[in-house]
Amino acid sequence: MFNTIIRKKDNHQYGGSARQVAFIVGTGRCGTTILSQVLNAHSRICVPHELQIIVSIGNGDRLYEKFVAGEMSRFKARNFIGLVERCCPYHFQMFFDYRRHFKELNYPQADLRKVLTGLFDHICYQYRKEVFIEQTPWHGQRLDVLKGFFPEMKVIHLVRDPRDVAVSYARTPWWSKDVAANILQWEREVNVIHDFGASHPEGFLEVRYEDLVVNPQIELGRMLALLDLSFEEGMLNPEKLINYEAMFKIDSSNIHSKEYKKWEQARSQVFFPDSIYSWKKNLDHDFASLIRPIRETMVRFRYEP
Repeated sequence: MFNTIIRKKDNHQYGGSARQVAFIVGTGRCGTTILSQVLNAHSRICVPHELQIIVSIGNGDRLYEKFVAGEMSRFKARNFIGLVERCCPYHFQMFFDYRRHFKELNYPQADLRKVLTGLFDHICYQYRKEVFIEQTPWHGQRLDVLKGFFPEMKVIHLVRDPRDVAVSYARTPWWSKDVAANILQWEREVNVIHDFGASHPEGFLEVRYEDLVVNPQIELGRMLALLDLSFEEGMLNPEKLINYEAMFKIDSSNIHSKEYKKWEQARSQVFFPDSIYSWKKNLDHDFASLIRPIRETMVRFRYEP
């Protein structure tokens, strides 16, 4: 009886804290992490590290797949906790006590929208913020699913020059070393996201990473307008940025270039300017013969093939 009273009191306390839900999506290696850090520095926006728990792209069942299969209705706290610990590549407990959150719920929990909304509400409540943003890049491939659960959601699509993305992928252990294959992946994924935005223009914004680095206040202003918020100077203060990398379960130090590591040590500004069009300095790859679909997609996003 005592535990039930506590659970109801806690749910009442944080329910409705996330008045708005948004998603930052992209191809991966396109700058979503640094953008998330900057937005999280806003006094009213809460952006955890990548959760990677909502929906799959063929990389193992997440909550959505369990929900569709009818398994989620049989979940207890240990099942939710186990799924988070299996799927999330970060030490989530360093950001939020998700174990306690799931232990305090009343079971069964058969409504995935309610489960996600409750989690987002509780996180916002802890940080005394009101806009929740999830930043798993691949969720851009399943925006149709997310739209079903969050009809009023806002989406920020961050796009980066495919040549920079391809080279960065090749340097990352969990992506392909084949630069040509990486560019093809970029072409497929950006078009899926762009096409969703064309079909659902309300609440959808596309931003080029290069424009964000060169004109951060202007591009951030566009994003904040989407969220009905105003720019805050502290967002561009490097000292106010959350360190997601410290929560990462895998040692990611080897995926960064020497130039990035040098900049990271000084961190005199939020963005790393040498990260834009860095492919031009990379003599190991020839991008002169890109196939037509890739060239057409590059032009769509104002990149010169």
